[in-house]
Amino acid sequence: MAPSTSGSSAAHYSSSSSATTIAPLLDNPLRSGPGGRSSVAGVTAAVFGGTGFIGRYVVNALARAGCQVICPHRSVEEKAMPLRQMGDLGQVVTLRQWHLRDDDATKRALDKASVVVNLIGQTVETRNFTYEHVHSEWPEKLARMITEVRGHDGVERLLHFSDVGADAGSASRRMRTKAAGDAALLASPLADRLTIFRPTPVIGDEDDFLNNLLGQAKFATIMQLVDGGEQRMAPTHVTDVASAAVAALRDPNSVGPDPKHAIHYLYGPEVLTMRDLADLVFGTLHETRDDNSVAVPKAIAKAMWAPLDAARRHVPPGLPFLTNFMQSADWAEEISEEKLPPSIKKRGVAGAAAASAAVAAEERSYADLGVAPQRVTEGLAVEALRFGRTGGYSLGDTKELARGLPASVKRYFGMDH
Repeated sequence: MAPSTSGSSAAHYSSSSSATTIAPLLDNPLRSGPGGRSSVAGVTAAVFGGTGFIGRYVVNALARAGCQVICPHRSVEEKAMPLRQMGDLGQVVTLRQWHLRDDDATKRALDKASVVVNLIGQTVETRNFTYEHVHSEWPEKLARMITEVRGHDGVERLLHFSDVGADAGSASRRMRTKAAGDAALLASPLADRLTIFRPTPVIGDEDDFLNNLLGQAKFATIMQLVDGGEQRMAPTHVTDVASAAVAALRDPNSVGPDPKHAIHYLYGPEVLTMRDLADLVFGTLHETRDDNSVAVPKAIAKAMWAPLDAARRHVPPGLPFLTNFMQSADWAEEISEEKLPPSIKKRGVAGAAAASAAVAAEERSYADLGVAPQRVTEGLAVEALRFGRTGGYSLGDTKELARGLPASVKRYFGMDH
């Protein structure tokens, strides 16, 4: 049940001499029940991008907190159906056939929302949508439509997902457009209720990062690592990102208009390189095949992948040989700038202790939201890799397993090659 525009706004906002302060949304007077999926949090959240990798976890976290969730999407219905099971009966609603240019559908999704979450983004361009369309123009348009449909006080919080590398001076066009979208929201009338998340590469069972490296390790002739994979990053797990989204709704200090309060860098406790992650994939697979990774200088990688970028902008999306974002000239630029928050970049440190060494006052992060990020090199984070083992989850490489078996058994199970 969404809070009304007139009566409940005053309950959630209080004036101060400096700026408007927003009280914790999930502790509002409209709450009922013991908490959890079958309770009422008094929050109706419109989640744009809910069928995506991170979006599914955010929808689940919101529904688990008792929120009603509205998910406009342009996916096939089968992809959106699991979202409905994340909340109690009728608490998660999906709106089909939505897209960025459908203003009427967007307004319908916003009509009852007290919280808006924007997870729309793309790793490669298509002939339908450029980086500018998705990362720069859409956030600005969304803020404008929120104001038109709900008024300034109608929506109590706006959560926007960006990228840790977002920078107006970046060599990556994708990162420049991300920064432009962030800037547009910070300059909008909704800046006083805006929270921006800038996560590092996000890891999870359905991710396109470790799974991408897994596919290259098992099925590609070579795994191409830009400049040998020496670029640093602090990957984070998707469940921690979703927890941060809900935690921000409970934190009255997680909003703008001051960027130091609005922007949250979400990064894990380990600083790793692409080479480290490739080694993690090979080590977890227990494969005896030779390491197929090849170091490719950035200039050569850009020259190789630029034609693929041009093809993506002219042919129908979804062609298998054009979907890998790690074979993009813009990715070569993006990864070369390192996927780290400013505090770690500035200190120039590496290793597992780097994230904890960052001074909390420099930037808001998981610690400010009360979330303890988990490692991505063990446990749940590498489950998808374990299922990629040639001989099965528990067995590993069939060649290793077959060494002590009789020839007849190897022939029966096809392990005699």
